[in-house]
Amino acid sequence: MYNIDEIIYSCPVEALSNILGKKWIAIIIWKLQDNKMRFGELQRAIDGCTKKMLIQQLDVLIDQGIVINDKKVSNNSVESTYYLSEAGIKLLPIMANMMAWSNQHLPCGH
Repeated sequence: MYNIDEIIYSCPVEALSNILGKKWIAIIIWKLQDNKMRFGELQRAIDGCTKKMLIQQLDVLIDQGIVINDKKVSNNSVESTYYLSEAGIKLLPIMANMMAWSNQHLPCGH
């Protein structure tokens, strides 16, 4: 059984699809593939994603162990750096295969 957002799934593919199907999730993962990013950098890299939505989706990814939030306290301020966990890194080839399949089999309105 797989518990995602308090919904129980018996199929792991359905559980992963629920995570990746959330708005902005795949883009966040893809943006973090090559480097660690601070919140503001990540927000600027994702055009159209509001601060509130980015916070919510990062929380989902952190809760699922896909993204790590490395917090450092410096002079009474907290710096958060986000990066992919080992599990998140292992999602990248799956996402690349999904993109390749989509490009080959789904019409894009061209």
